[in-house]
Amino acid sequence: MLLNNLYTIQSLNENEKIIHATALLQTDHAIFKGHFPGQPVLPGVCMLEMITEITGHQLNQKFRITAAPLIKFLSMIDPGKDPLIQFEIKYQPSEGKIALGGQIYSGFRVFMKFQMMLAPF
Repeated sequence: MLLNNLYTIQSLNENEKIIHATALLQTDHAIFKGHFPGQPVLPGVCMLEMITEITGHQLNQKFRITAAPLIKFLSMIDPGKDPLIQFEIKYQPSEGKIALGGQIYSGFRVFMKFQMMLAPF
C-alpha cells in the first residue's frame, strides 16, 4: 500500500461517479532515489496502484486490476517539479467489477490516461 507512505490524499470528492482527488507525493521517499538517481520519476506501476487505492478509498473497498486496455503515459512525473498531482477517475460498476477511465494531471499537463477494470479482493 502506497497511501500515507509514498503519497497522502489532500482532497477527495465525488460527483456523478467521477472521483476527483489531489495527492501530495512524499518527495524524499526512497523509491525516488532508485528511480532514477539524479532524475527522480514516479514509476508507472505506482501510478496504477495510486488509481486503485484512491478508487478503493472512495468506494470503501479494496480492489485489484484485472484488465488495462489503455494505459498511456504522456509525460513523466518529477516529484520535485510536480509534488501535487490530480486524478480524475470515472467509474462504472459492471458485472461485479468496476470499469475505470480517466487521467492523472497537474494544471494543463496530463501525465497519464487510462482505462482499467478493477475487481474486489
